[in-house]
Amino acid sequence: MNKLIFTLLAIVFALPLTYSQDKYFVAFTDKNGTPYSTDNPEAYLSQRSIERRNRQGIEIIERDLPVSPDYIERVEQAGAKVLYPLKWFNGVVVEVYSQQMVEDIQSIDPVVAVERIYKSGVKASQLPEDEFYPVYSKKSDPKDYYSYGSSATQVKMLNGHVLHNLGYRGKGMRIAVLDAGFYHVNSLPAFDSLNAEGRIVFTRDFVNPNADIYQEHTHGMIVLSAMAGNIPGQLIGTAPEAEYVLIRTEDGSLEQIIEEYNWAAGAELADSLGVDVINSSLGYYAFDADYQNHTYDDMNGETTPASRAANFAAAVGMLVVSSAGNEGNNAWQHIITPSDGLYCLGVGAVDGNGNYVSFSSIGPSADGRVKPDVAAMGSRTVVQGTDGQIATANGTSLSAPIISGLAACLWQALKNETVNGIRYRIHYSSSCYNNPNNLIGYGIPNFFNAMYPLSVPVNNKMNQLKVFPNPSSGKITLSLPMQFQAEYSLCISSSFGEVVYSGKFIPQASLYSLNLPGGLASGIYLVKLSSKEDTMFGKIILQ
Repeated sequence: MNKLIFTLLAIVFALPLTYSQDKYFVAFTDKNGTPYSTDNPEAYLSQRSIERRNRQGIEIIERDLPVSPDYIERVEQAGAKVLYPLKWFNGVVVEVYSQQMVEDIQSIDPVVAVERIYKSGVKASQLPEDEFYPVYSKKSDPKDYYSYGSSATQVKMLNGHVLHNLGYRGKGMRIAVLDAGFYHVNSLPAFDSLNAEGRIVFTRDFVNPNADIYQEHTHGMIVLSAMAGNIPGQLIGTAPEAEYVLIRTEDGSLEQIIEEYNWAAGAELADSLGVDVINSSLGYYAFDADYQNHTYDDMNGETTPASRAANFAAAVGMLVVSSAGNEGNNAWQHIITPSDGLYCLGVGAVDGNGNYVSFSSIGPSADGRVKPDVAAMGSRTVVQGTDGQIATANGTSLSAPIISGLAACLWQALKNETVNGIRYRIHYSSSCYNNPNNLIGYGIPNFFNAMYPLSVPVNNKMNQLKVFPNPSSGKITLSLPMQFQAEYSLCISSSFGEVVYSGKFIPQASLYSLNLPGGLASGIYLVKLSSKEDTMFGKIILQ
């Protein structure tokens, strides 16, 4: 399986790779004796991570506690090298050097299971080089905040430019990218502003901690460019002002289930760093060691290590976005993990005209849920090339980051929304919401509509603004909350993101009326009313 979800036409060579050690996951029965407690999360979570939970009403529970240091020490005393702990799975990933060592670990009192997750000496699949295609220039719209150039289609298909025009470009949001390497991200032109502004806030390599992630595989660089890229007139990503955490969890030289455990470690790290959105342009179902293979029945959202980790990530308030897979044209066809996760936003691919692309993996999940959840442009998507020029490439590896970036921008606009609310809004705004299918799920999201809380269950801090009459011929009335004595800022913008009215006022009654400026075109307009304590959105149709 090509788990780096590109449609690549290069030849795949099989090279024998032999390692002297096998690797195991060692699971513990409990977390007894831990020095950590749920009452002092500052000892193991960043303040940003704690605040993300607090905003969403998520409690710190035992699963959040680090693995017992005493248990880790016992495994080390048996001779194993501990590579990293996994608190959500309550265990450690270790390297062992003999069968006797495995048996010694199994005999340790708190150990409940020992599972081999990396087998040395297995014939390994080497990842092919990424394949690029020419870029066709496109004239930018001067009304837009950004000059998108050739990348306009992939952003505007989802009305992402409207969020950008309204000022929601990812600022203050943090996105983790779990991938295979980030080749030359520190020097390629698409990332000039990202580097100059210091918005790569953390990097980590779980495959080879001594490696330089900027010298590893190109895949993560290409994925990142679809979100963070900023070359005016050529390539604008979907969250060009966000912060990024770059985590290498994928080993391009092999395909073994240890990569799913790496993925879990990356998600845990993202949580501790206060990440808001995880982008995973990775996926799994078949491995070099056949005994590790998944079945379609495993794609039920809660069986594989990766989907379990994705569920835990969502439970602590992070939005997990994952490529659905590129298996549509092969015998497997189905979505792959972790996009099957119960709370994971799985993303399929469409072309520049919004049509399903045949390589995109299909749903439903094994338990019958709508999968993929949504779709975005994954055919001839504009990205940063390895030679410093922009290029196009194919795959759900690229449709996923398009969604991830805009989801971060949406969450920036709706700062008090929960992860479930953001995911629901994206579903609800999509083109096939009332008639989902197995090809593109709920369809292509409209992120402008996702800002409007029509029939969306949101928390009590995010209220729908009532505006009438609707449709309107030019005069509108706002129904204000009970605490209407505060100063409010009012902003009305078109569906293109152009602000047509802005002002501040202190209302003296629960209803506030105003005349819209003359000469406005008929269409849909977004009304945003904000105070220091609250933000409300409404929508009007101008006749």
